[in-house]
Amino acid sequence: MKVALKDPDFIKKEEGLGAVVVTDKRVEPAEHKKFVQAEVARFGPVIKAAGVYAD
Repeated sequence: MKVALKDPDFIKKEEGLGAVVVTDKRVEPAEHKKFVQAEVARFGPVIKAAGVYAD
C-alpha cells in the first residue's frame, strides 16, 4: 500500500474517482490512529448533537 500511495498514476486515478490520497505520515499505523482519534474527538460531539446514528 505504501508503494501505491507514492505512485503518481495511482494517485491520479484515485483522485479522478474523488478520493483524497494521503501522502503524509498518516500512512503509518500509529499516526493514522492519532488522526482517527482526533477526528472522532472533533466530529463526535457534532454527530451526537445532530442525533445521527449509523445503522
